[in-house]
Amino acid sequence: MSKKTWALTALAATALAGVTSAAPSPKARPPFHSLRLDFSGDPEGFGGIGVVTSGRPASQVGMVYDLCNKESAGLRTDLLFCSGVIRFVRGSRGSIAFESAAPRPGLAAHYPIHFEGAVTGGTGRFKGLKGQLDFTQTGPNRYDVTYS
Repeated sequence: MSKKTWALTALAATALAGVTSAAPSPKARPPFHSLRLDFSGDPEGFGGIGVVTSGRPASQVGMVYDLCNKESAGLRTDLLFCSGVIRFVRGSRGSIAFESAAPRPGLAAHYPIHFEGAVTGGTGRFKGLKGQLDFTQTGPNRYDVTYS
């Protein structure tokens, strides 16, 4: 192989290596800025079925379905295990599944109450989503949620 051919081959290999190497990807956009979950219309008053709103002025973007292990409410624990699904029906369609250890109702009467939940997956636009949901309970049946 001549020096010229070798140099061109090396240059081409270097150029291709730069193209195929993984460059750091920009940080992915969060699936939403903030949401409000409102369970006040549910007869249970804690968990159950709620309305999901976003924006100012707030508009409904979906529903939330939440189920907590209420059997542990009588035990000597300050947390309840909860799992739920936020289903988006406007704009970005799909759902986000989550699990959390939420403070037991009635133990802390002073709002806001902060706790975290794990994103366990998603569907539609949110397929394969992982991360954390940060919950701020602002009243007996209302939660502000951000994604991180």
